[in-house]
Amino acid sequence: MTGAPTERWRRIEELLAAALDCEPTARERFLDAACAGDSDLRREVASLLAAHERSGALDRLGPEVASITAELRGASAMLTGRTIGHYQVIERIGGGGMGVIYKALDTRLGRPVALKFLKPRLDTDGSAADRFRQEARAAGALEHPNICTIYDIGETEDERLFLAMPLYDGETLEQRIKRGPLAIGDARDIAVQMLRGLAKAHARGIIHRDIKPANVFVTTDGVVKLLDFGIAKLADVSLTGPASRPLGTVAYMSPEQAHGTPVDLRTDLWSAGAVLYEMLSGRRPYPRGVPGASAEAGASVPVSLMDQRPDVTPALQRIVMKALERVPADRFPSADAFAQALSGVGSP
Repeated sequence: MTGAPTERWRRIEELLAAALDCEPTARERFLDAACAGDSDLRREVASLLAAHERSGALDRLGPEVASITAELRGASAMLTGRTIGHYQVIERIGGGGMGVIYKALDTRLGRPVALKFLKPRLDTDGSAADRFRQEARAAGALEHPNICTIYDIGETEDERLFLAMPLYDGETLEQRIKRGPLAIGDARDIAVQMLRGLAKAHARGIIHRDIKPANVFVTTDGVVKLLDFGIAKLADVSLTGPASRPLGTVAYMSPEQAHGTPVDLRTDLWSAGAVLYEMLSGRRPYPRGVPGASAEAGASVPVSLMDQRPDVTPALQRIVMKALERVPADRFPSADAFAQALSGVGSP
């Protein structure tokens, strides 16, 4: 049980050293290639790189290295096999920036579930715990076929927060895109379902604020589920992060969100447009995906989809580019309007 985390840490050390040897402008491409298929690994290496760039000193890097090492060595062993309330934890199956996800058995109902635990190194972070509870509150207020259901929110005896959710069969859109651009009809269908889920959230005054391929799950039956409402903005709640860093994922942030200015539902429509662009092209509309991307998004235009694949029609091109307009007022006024426009575009 202890060998795998140690080997993983060794791999992280190797990748960190190799990334530091690269030119700063080449590091993103290096990590994309070296960590292909392992988003958790890429995220850990990227966090160490960010810490290195912030300080330029090893004493600032040390605490982050130590916390990640402890997590890798201990977290899985501590939870796997445990019974928490009426949930029997079976194995780790994934994770994101804030949470670690385990397959578990609901012993009361005899059904498999997914348990999302707040990462160990965030247990003492009050804002992270607030965002975790916010996810339960936001998603729990919504009932829609295209939004992941929250069954329960709980806490372990050692005060670790967790959410209980359905265990879906399928894959994230991020995993699917890695195999290449999607067929026009498939991309359109996924986008329309995604927008229907967003329309439901927006009608309840909830803005997701982190729409990206990793937060869009496609079941084996082709049903889209929006995941991770952890930084959602509710009508009566506004969570904030560090002053210099807006909440969200930079590569999929609207220009206004990236600049830290007030956002409304149209920020989700920009992000949905970015995801649709990536489904069709296999690349992000603003590929650099670094903090400077906000300036990039405001000053340039993505490469034409029609120039990248001949089956993209002028109508589809116009729809995607309208969603990616820099000024919110120039985008679609609602998720329903965006979905309606897509539904009217046939496959070539």
